[in-house]
Amino acid sequence: MLLWNKMSFADRKKEISEEILKWSFTKESFLSVISVPYNSTKSFIQIIQHYVTENKNVIYITNEELGNINIIKNIEKHERIVDYAYVENSENFIECKLKICNFENAIRLKEKFKLIIYDDINSFSKYNKYEIFDLIDKLSCKDSKVIICSIQNIFKHSREIFMPVRKGIQIVEPRVISTRLDMNEDIPFVVYEYLRWSMDIGKKTIIYVPDEQKLQNVYLYVYKYCKNFSKNIITFFDGKSNEMLIKEFLHGVNDILITNSFHRNICSVKKCDIMVYFADNPQFDYKRFVYLCRGRDTGRGENSLKEEVILLANLESIHIEETKNITRNFNRKAWKMGLLKV
Repeated sequence: MLLWNKMSFADRKKEISEEILKWSFTKESFLSVISVPYNSTKSFIQIIQHYVTENKNVIYITNEELGNINIIKNIEKHERIVDYAYVENSENFIECKLKICNFENAIRLKEKFKLIIYDDINSFSKYNKYEIFDLIDKLSCKDSKVIICSIQNIFKHSREIFMPVRKGIQIVEPRVISTRLDMNEDIPFVVYEYLRWSMDIGKKTIIYVPDEQKLQNVYLYVYKYCKNFSKNIITFFDGKSNEMLIKEFLHGVNDILITNSFHRNICSVKKCDIMVYFADNPQFDYKRFVYLCRGRDTGRGENSLKEEVILLANLESIHIEETKNITRNFNRKAWKMGLLKV
């Protein structure tokens, strides 16, 4: 622990890479790499290279969109790993040592793999741990090694390796606002004041809601009260609205976007606050909230603006409490490892 006091983010990534490779020589079958969302996959390159060099087959499972897959970008920077393919059609047999594919295609494969890496952090997590376990069991042979990269350990009693920051930036701990108001009918005054202040200092805001009906309700009163200080108030209905609306928001200034589309990676936009209305709704769980809390600007830089994640609810649910615990734990570990600047 004391050795981590002066460790840089780059040093920690290198150390993790070496820890993972050393683990591969043990008799342990499972490894949990616990990480904040959307972190680098460079730490997996060394073990992948080792297995490919040893002529052992590897599968890397990720649900990222083709063309924006982090592990492929890192492989292409690494000259020694050349024998890989992205599996778009699981019915076609591909002769290579490293296969990269999504969950749907992986579950149709007939092969067994010596090394299985399941990346559950670089895209919004759609599958529960039991579905992941079933997939791993299908792809495993007797002496397979399995690594799952997730926001928490889903293996019992497995070794844990932590990567609690992304690009040296801590994860945001959400702020919870409780209200007795019916959020279908009216905006809490504290939220109205926050939106006005946020627009005044040059930030945007994304408001997430659980369904289409609530989206319409929230839009009506947000437009009524906020049209004087927000240049553009946009609604985006998942699966129905024109994609150009997202581009309009991304390139706009002082805009408010109200959406029920959680799986889109919109929240990466800079100088933007995140709000979740009806955060105690059963459709929302802690995984969704933690992904929204990904490494956002904490306002420490000279020209930076603090970006917040606000959960607005009538009652504080177990998922809100779990989100607070997970994000707080990441930051606590990051400080102890010396990965955050004072």
